[in-house]
Amino acid sequence: MSNSKKVNFIYAYPLDAELRRSFTEREQIYPERAEIAEVMKRWGGIWQQTVDEHEIHSVLETITKRVPTRNLECFIFGRGLSPKSTPFMIPIWNRNHEQWSDEKFVDLMIHELLHVYLVEDNEAYWNFVRDKYSDEEPTVQNHFLLYSMLYKIYQDLWNKEPMDFSRDNMSPGYAKAIAMVKENGAEGYIYEYYSAHETLSD
Repeated sequence: MSNSKKVNFIYAYPLDAELRRSFTEREQIYPERAEIAEVMKRWGGIWQQTVDEHEIHSVLETITKRVPTRNLECFIFGRGLSPKSTPFMIPIWNRNHEQWSDEKFVDLMIHELLHVYLVEDNEAYWNFVRDKYSDEEPTVQNHFLLYSMLYKIYQDLWNKEPMDFSRDNMSPGYAKAIAMVKENGAEGYIYEYYSAHETLSD
């Protein structure tokens, strides 16, 4: 697989204008456009450096065995919505009205890109998950494999755990998914992903 994919960072206008207007009407602070532009420029450089040093897209393609066909456009805005993979977007401020750290930005990027890589042309595996893990809520179903892969990537590249693994304020679904990985091991869920997809796609 080739390291051919590239993320393009795009200012999310008019979403940003709508959010700014909403927050201003409620007399709540919102990042200035100049701050958003500065962060987007910095993030572009940080991400490119990370890609160049670690061939991140090749890593993602190898572990997921997928190459997304969609354009990897990451839309950047001020605040008010959480990071998402579809549409792929990240606010520059966290819930504490602070800019994400550079380390957290990279963590968010890999997390959301894993969603992008795992969702496309993967119905066999997700049908398997919905059946085998039917007792778990959708957030858990959508994240225990992702956190398994995120853990392996972090171990292989940086010999440490992803940032979410040491947080104590995770929402219940995310916390349960991480707990499953910690209890059962990342490798088992990743192996299950490969095995289930190969079996069910025959």
